[in-house]
Amino acid sequence: MEVDGLVTALERIEHAARDFMHPADKADAPTALLDVLTECGRALGHPYAIDPGLDDARNEAARHCASVQENLSAMLEEVRQLHVTVSGLLPALVRIADRE
Repeated sequence: MEVDGLVTALERIEHAARDFMHPADKADAPTALLDVLTECGRALGHPYAIDPGLDDARNEAARHCASVQENLSAMLEEVRQLHVTVSGLLPALVRIADRE
């Protein structure tokens, strides 16, 4: 993989991470970040042999990327399950509230 590809991947990850940290700017930021990490995270795993210090930083970024990707996937699944549960509860609770 070319270094340009790594730069592009890092730029996209940085942008998606920034959007995720400021959710008021973008409602789909968590999903967008997960999509970018899934698509671009692989670029961090390739050895580039540019400079030992840069390779160490790239390896650290790759570890963080994988961790965030795993945790974000789990969090989004929990949010989906919460949505399903709440959606199932609401009709019954609305009926009860309407009777009172």
